[in-house]
Amino acid sequence: MKGAGQRPLRGRARAAGEALDRSTWLRGTAALSVLDTALNAIDAPAFVVDLGGEVLHANTNAQVLLERDRPGVSRSLVEAIGGAPAGGWDLTPLRGSEQPRGFLAIMRPSQGPVVARDPLRAASQRWHLTARQTQVLNWIAHGLTNVLIAETLGITEGTVEFHIKAIFDKAGVESRAMLIVKMLEG
Repeated sequence: MKGAGQRPLRGRARAAGEALDRSTWLRGTAALSVLDTALNAIDAPAFVVDLGGEVLHANTNAQVLLERDRPGVSRSLVEAIGGAPAGGWDLTPLRGSEQPRGFLAIMRPSQGPVVARDPLRAASQRWHLTARQTQVLNWIAHGLTNVLIAETLGITEGTVEFHIKAIFDKAGVESRAMLIVKMLEG
């Protein structure tokens, strides 16, 4: 039944808003919590910066970016705020009263083509693996034991061990864990 006994959503939102003391709404830790939630809903690195480009708040992706290259990020933000054409940022002014107080800066995705990386193929080429060694490496990466690899490929367990030793030698590692890490580092 349409609307039976329910107030429209707009009315409920207005009523809830009127019940709040407007002078204390979203201040202090409540405001920071809301800001964190909102910024982390953005997949790209997102910052709240002042008019000089100083980072006031950052989402998780932006924090990772800052840890990698804080000077480069800061310089890029300052240039974007200054009007540099190739800044790579979408800037939204944050206003207090009518004057801008800062910006929401969201990093634009790179314009280059997205290339899917295939770590198995890259490792196979880098280490000059044979076709069979590449198959064994694939099953190691999927977590199979030597027995299961042997059954899957229709070879003996001893042959699997032979291939694994050859792969370890070519990769310069001594364990499966080190092999996987080195394969993924590519």
